Amino acid sequence: MNWGSVKTTLKAHLWGPIGSVIFHIILIMMLIKFAVQSGTRETYTTQEVVMDTVETKKTPEIEKQIEQVIKQLDEKKELDNLTPPTPDVAMADNTPSEGSGGVQDMGFGKDGATPGLDFASQVKSPLIIKGLARGYGGRFSRGGLGGAKHAQAIDDAIMRALRWLKAHQLSNGSWGAGKEKEGRDSTKDTAMTGLALLCYLAYGQTTASPEIGTTVEKAINHLKSIQDSEGYFGTEGGKKITPENAGQSYPYVHGIATYALSEAYGMTRIPDLKPIMEKAVQVILAGQQKETGGWDYRYAKGARRDTSVSAWQVQALKAALIAGCTVPGIKEALESSVKDLKKVWNPQNGHFGYTGAGGGSIGLTGAGALCLQFIGHGKDRETLSALQALRDVQIKWNATSETHSLYGLYYITQCRFQESKESFALWQTHFVPVYLKAQQTDGHWDAMKGEKDTEDKLGPVYSTTFSCLTMETFVRFLPSYQHVDESAAAPTNTDEVIIKVL
Repeated sequence: MNWGSVKTTLKAHLWGPIGSVIFHIILIMMLIKFAVQSGTRETYTTQEVVMDTVETKKTPEIEKQIEQVIKQLDEKKELDNLTPPTPDVAMADNTPSEGSGGVQDMGFGKDGATPGLDFASQVKSPLIIKGLARGYGGRFSRGGLGGAKHAQAIDDAIMRALRWLKAHQLSNGSWGAGKEKEGRDSTKDTAMTGLALLCYLAYGQTTASPEIGTTVEKAINHLKSIQDSEGYFGTEGGKKITPENAGQSYPYVHGIATYALSEAYGMTRIPDLKPIMEKAVQVILAGQQKETGGWDYRYAKGARRDTSVSAWQVQALKAALIAGCTVPGIKEALESSVKDLKKVWNPQNGHFGYTGAGGGSIGLTGAGALCLQFIGHGKDRETLSALQALRDVQIKWNATSETHSLYGLYYITQCRFQESKESFALWQTHFVPVYLKAQQTDGHWDAMKGEKDTEDKLGPVYSTTFSCLTMETFVRFLPSYQHVDESAAAPTNTDEVIIKVL
């Protein structure tokens, strides 16, 4: 057998089909492997796509929720702008019970527009004050009448005083000092009008208050009407008021009037009060002694300076600053006044002197300490020393000696309030019963017996306003009387302050 021929024949007839089968088997296996690998990559890719799809579906839902929240906030903001302010929210924990003869009986926090000036009091807007010295904070609530031992009696006393003042307002919107009659155009009447207006504002009464609104409006209009083009309030003997011809005590008058109108603007946002406030502030700034930082009678620029006069200028400037006064230099003037007050502080007894570091009554000590507290220096050694000196003050209303003036007690009470909750709680147990007992049945207060030659001569409007303002320390609505809790004030990198104006 020819094996060569057989090999050739087999190769020709068998290898071709077998090789083809083998080739195709290999090819199929390769295709299967490729197909499996391709399928794995496709599945992975699909999973990625599915995951992306899930994430894509979630994102619009989150965005939708955020948009809904923003929309709700915008709607709430619009409603806030349209809703009249309700000052009772600020003292929700101290609102007297219904029928108390107090804020609820006067329609407090309700609509009750009076003609003329009340439209701006319906606007609620926060003030953002930039560059404000440390110590000016937001509004502070101590619990007010709700935390007072004699809450009902305090509320009744305040309301009787406010109604007595309303009954004794003159037809031109002013209040008279002593036995003076309407038409005298006295600067003392201007001071009494400012003090009375402060009494109403401190209790949350504005031009929109049903029972008191007209009284408040008339008082505001009177002060507006007696300001001249340069910013001075009132005339004396028919003459234009200037630093040269102003009465010795004129800075008291101007400071009180400026203070009252600044608070009125801050609480009502009546537009035409702002330029009046700002012109009045310019008078105070121009009257400050650049060398000492204090103020004196007639806004004089001599060597003399006066703690009592300065105290009213400080109160007025702070009230104007909080109300949004844009006159430059207020902060600098206040800080300069701090240096002035500290120069007349006596380290021996903690008192602030009247014109210098020597002497100084306990009332002036209260005035100096309160000014430092207002400007943010409540923890300075001078203030703390003065507060220590006030610890042993006792009120003897019917004593002919060893008494303190209503003017001084006005400052002392606020100092104790600003100092701490505990300090004020201790003080209220003393001063409240004395004031309640001294009030007359018709609502007014007479001067203390020991003040017959001084405060008594100024009349019952004077003694009633100072007594009422003292009692209102519990429920102060005036922003300038807010408590400054310096111990809780952490250092920040901003000096912007947001203050809510009611």
